[in-house]
Amino acid sequence: MQTLHILAIAVVVGGAAIANLRILGVVERDQPVSATLDRFLPWTLTAVLVLLATGLLLIASEPNRAIFRTVFWLKMGLVVAATAATWGQRFAFADHKAWDVGSPVPLPLRVLSVALLIAWIGVIFAGRWIGYVSGWPGAPG
Repeated sequence: MQTLHILAIAVVVGGAAIANLRILGVVERDQPVSATLDRFLPWTLTAVLVLLATGLLLIASEPNRAIFRTVFWLKMGLVVAATAATWGQRFAFADHKAWDVGSPVPLPLRVLSVALLIAWIGVIFAGRWIGYVSGWPGAPG
């Protein structure tokens, strides 16, 4: 189960990274932003659903390991926020052909892309950190 969970996070972070790096103009400059998002975001969303399923099973197998740790809730908050914002980018670029090939993306959307890259990296770190922190005082196990 952990292997599937880790593979799914690799797909999520990889797809989100490519999408955000395209918005920043680092990769796939010859492709419209909307085309890059169309290609990678469906895979990202599917992998988020796999993360949800495997994550629920992992929690069910050891509930005290996750539920009573602040870093677990930090990870969940980052996942929800980053997923919503990453998927929201698709709508931001849906009808803006001027931002496609050769045109710079407006600064606020580029800043959001940097923040999302940091958030997804934070998800990875928080996920790894769960196993190394203590539970809340008085929490079971």
